[in-house]
Amino acid sequence: MRRNTIAEQIHALLRRDIICGRLSPRAGLTDQELVQRFRVSRTPIREAMIKLADEGLVEVFPQYGSFVAPIKLAEVLDSQFVRETLECAAVEKAVAQMDSRQADDLKALLDRQRALQRSGDEEGFIRADEAMHARIFSIAGHPTAWQFVAGAKAQMDRVRYLAMTILHKQPSVIAQHALIIDGLCARDREGAVAAMRTHTRGILKTIEILKDGKYDYFAEEDGHPQPRREALDQEARKRPRKVQADNLP
Repeated sequence: MRRNTIAEQIHALLRRDIICGRLSPRAGLTDQELVQRFRVSRTPIREAMIKLADEGLVEVFPQYGSFVAPIKLAEVLDSQFVRETLECAAVEKAVAQMDSRQADDLKALLDRQRALQRSGDEEGFIRADEAMHARIFSIAGHPTAWQFVAGAKAQMDRVRYLAMTILHKQPSVIAQHALIIDGLCARDREGAVAAMRTHTRGILKTIEILKDGKYDYFAEEDGHPQPRREALDQEARKRPRKVQADNLP
């Protein structure tokens, strides 16, 4: 395979691991471990890491190494603003386009979410969640507009996956989705828009809950976050002595 294709695949896998929380915020990422995991040379690993750093998902600290970036609250809030604005507009337009087939599609997606919640499939639950929102954009006549939303919410999605650890979070999301769909099916424009606005603002409460138990997962808005001390110490222990010597004057 071409080197850039390998780098793109590694980027996609690491990006998914970061967003899903399989790689925790501030976790160390060493070339050696990634080379062993993917069985490739360091070059595509470094190319993938550069792209992740450009996306704000990885941070590099000279003399220490690379780390999964903390969740940047400022970016989450920006994503929430974009999402609320576009999704409420999509709901407003979708109300006028609703027919029985589209109503059945939305109800089927909601039933799928209920089934995935019962089975404990968190990733499947979020994918079904995304499919429902994408379907609303499609009904509104703007299917590609969902891509703007999806592309702007990587940091928000990290919060959404963390939120799966909150008790009763999934049933709450399902109840909010049901209200949105009920409003759409009833052609209740104001009710559907209000339900979507409440739903998209739920991330704000989620952040407050998560910060109580996972404060060091988040970056403060006014500063440049540092990796956890234990993470730095761990990386220092992994680094060969000859690498440290190379940095001496």
